[in-house]
Amino acid sequence: MSDGDDVPIPPSLIRLATSLHQYNAGSIDSANKLTFSKSFKSSGMHHPATSSLLRTLDSNRVDLATSLTSKDAAGVEGNATRYLPSIRRLLLSCEVQPDTAVLDTKLNFQWRGALEGDGPGGTCGKVRSSQALMYEVSMTISSIAIAHASLGCSSSQTGDFTSSVTNFKKAASIMDYMHTKHLPQWVSLGSSTSEGDLPIECTSGGCAGFSRVFLAHAQQMAIAKALQGDTINFGLVAKLCKGVQGEIDEFVKMLRKDAAVHYCRLPPPYLKYIAFQIALQEALTMYFNARATWNKGSEFGLALAMMYDARSMLEVRASVTSRGIPEDIENSNSALYVLRGELVNFRSHVDKIVEGWKRDVDTVYFDKIPNTVPVASVLKKGMVMMKVEPWSHASLGDPEPVPLSVQAPAPPGGEDYSAPPPTAPGIERTDSDLARELQAKLNAGEDV
Repeated sequence: MSDGDDVPIPPSLIRLATSLHQYNAGSIDSANKLTFSKSFKSSGMHHPATSSLLRTLDSNRVDLATSLTSKDAAGVEGNATRYLPSIRRLLLSCEVQPDTAVLDTKLNFQWRGALEGDGPGGTCGKVRSSQALMYEVSMTISSIAIAHASLGCSSSQTGDFTSSVTNFKKAASIMDYMHTKHLPQWVSLGSSTSEGDLPIECTSGGCAGFSRVFLAHAQQMAIAKALQGDTINFGLVAKLCKGVQGEIDEFVKMLRKDAAVHYCRLPPPYLKYIAFQIALQEALTMYFNARATWNKGSEFGLALAMMYDARSMLEVRASVTSRGIPEDIENSNSALYVLRGELVNFRSHVDKIVEGWKRDVDTVYFDKIPNTVPVASVLKKGMVMMKVEPWSHASLGDPEPVPLSVQAPAPPGGEDYSAPPPTAPGIERTDSDLARELQAKLNAGEDV
């Protein structure tokens, strides 16, 4: 006689349940062509505090660009975290001193998005540029989020599911912060930048969507941890799998609705992975629900019907609109192909359960097996145990503005501050400069 609790969870199930797309941060294009100390030479380099900030920014940006290029997730997280307070400080300085934040050369921030696939090789986005400091701040924050997602992938591969949960929750929380607080502030400042010209991780709809999918990944890791325990609550795990399916479904709906242009830029392999996870989590929901039903000790026929249904969901789908695993699992050129062996092993595991249960139903329990699983017995609502947590710039330090002006500080000995400030070569004088010059002439009794 078979017992649902006596059938161990196969390693192939855990590997399928924790399968992830490898997230890597984007990149800074032509990093050496932009230097803050050169762009703010006239308005900032003669101030000691400002000069120090500008040189720090140049150094930190190069460090960040280097770690991005090398796909060093820990390095990206560390360098971006160090760079963020400085670039925010410069942004604040420009905001509170708009008349004196004069540039010698334009700033042009060029980034390749991490999550899109319309760039070279289909693994990254095209170069997208903006002269806005807020764009640089936004991409830096997103880089921290995606670095955590990458670290979550690495932890999962080594079986450290607890660390993986932590990193994916951080990634989700940062993306939620971008969506709810940071990016709306950019809009409120009167930005004329079109979202379609930005990478998806720099758009409100994109950040909202990826916050959901990162939470789904965190829950995948929590499920794996639960499956390694001595006692497994199959009913709870079924609800958690349904929750993962729902979160990924919601991710797709949100992007199609609020970031349709960017959704079309996502790499095809990523979209195949998303389709695979939705199908797999649906099958796992039915599988665990079947085992929970069997263990109740009364509805053996229903449990067997559920397991039959779960097994059918593990087959390759007949078309893109039908239920089942995406056909790319059989394509040796597809990224999903690496999971084919695990899927075959899991199918065999389910077949053995079906065989044992069928024998028991026919010879011991004599329970009726329904032709289809009744609608009332299908799990309709999942459980989402992962929530975003507050994340803010404040945790990285509260910036103080540095002085910006084209007037060099007076040397010791005193000077006539009523005199008009010198104008740096190549810098157009503003109305404020002309007014100060006029006032100086009036004070000196000169002809105007």
